[in-house]
Amino acid sequence: MELQDRTRRSSDRRLSVGICQLRQGYDVEANIERACELIGLASGDGADICVLPEMFSTPYEPVSIRRAAALSASALERVCRKASELGVYVVAGSLPWPSGDGRLYNRAFVVDPKGEAVYHHDKIHLFDCAPCGGPNVRESETVAPGSSLGSFTTPWCRASVIVCYDVRFVQLVQVLADMGVRLLFVPAAFSSATGEAHWEMLVRIRALELQGYVVGVQPAVNEDLAYVPWGRSVLASPWGEVLARAGTDEEVIVTEIDMTYTDEIRSRFPLLAHRRADLYETRWKGKG
Repeated sequence: MELQDRTRRSSDRRLSVGICQLRQGYDVEANIERACELIGLASGDGADICVLPEMFSTPYEPVSIRRAAALSASALERVCRKASELGVYVVAGSLPWPSGDGRLYNRAFVVDPKGEAVYHHDKIHLFDCAPCGGPNVRESETVAPGSSLGSFTTPWCRASVIVCYDVRFVQLVQVLADMGVRLLFVPAAFSSATGEAHWEMLVRIRALELQGYVVGVQPAVNEDLAYVPWGRSVLASPWGEVLARAGTDEEVIVTEIDMTYTDEIRSRFPLLAHRRADLYETRWKGKG
């Protein structure tokens, strides 16, 4: 799509979101290269914002994550160059990033069409869980928790990013709604067990609560990995409808959304105005 067409659409608040459901392997360089290729495919299909999954450079396994960290800076540089080359936004899933305490942040980056990293979010909630069906995970042994929550501006609306396990905590979405967020990206890597049980449900419910669009992007299924992700990325509307749903294989899906629909839903169902602040409240106490 021509740049002038993208500029025109930004004025009427329509945009296209490109889900880049990458199939990860143990070759970090190959994962990064393929991620950039999928960004190119999404852009070629008209995407204004291209979205990668959680830890797109590596399978979600501790040894692999630590190995991939050495290439995270160069991975971000390559994504920035690609965004600038194509004139698109990229939600760069997440990358293992130094935290200073020997562990790594699980850090999502947002890159603008000039190729500048304009926002990042460090995964706040760490998955130290033993779900039915496994696998048991102690994320805190490898990952340091973030302590900030914020948002960024786009030509269409205010947007934000949370990562994977964060999506289970409704308080984050309530705080983001108060910030004026209308478009939320959730790069994730749910396992087969948790994915089948809760993945699509969570994305749709968070869209209802936000009264905005929620874009959940997972890696494709790869049975050769020790940690097998669920795939099935999904985009949900402010009414909780599924507008796009990936399968299990690597694929790119580009879907047009209209931000004026959030205005309509919020007008018909004014949840923010109907909150009983005299009885309860949810407020952010951490860093902005």
